[in-house]
Amino acid sequence: MKLSSVDYYLDWPVSIKLINLREFIIANLEKKGDLIRWSIVDIQNSIDSFGTKKLRIKAVIAN
Repeated sequence: MKLSSVDYYLDWPVSIKLINLREFIIANLEKKGDLIRWSIVDIQNSIDSFGTKKLRIKAVIAN
């Protein structure tokens, strides 16, 4: 098993409520491999008019 540390940027749309954010993040990270650990490092407002936010996530993934 190979462990990888990744920086992952994810757009957080307004349609995803805070209570569902964890599931949304995990669903997106699991596309990369088996998720070991993750954390939100930074949140920035997007410059678009849709109100999305950009999340920066650090994760450890097993391949």
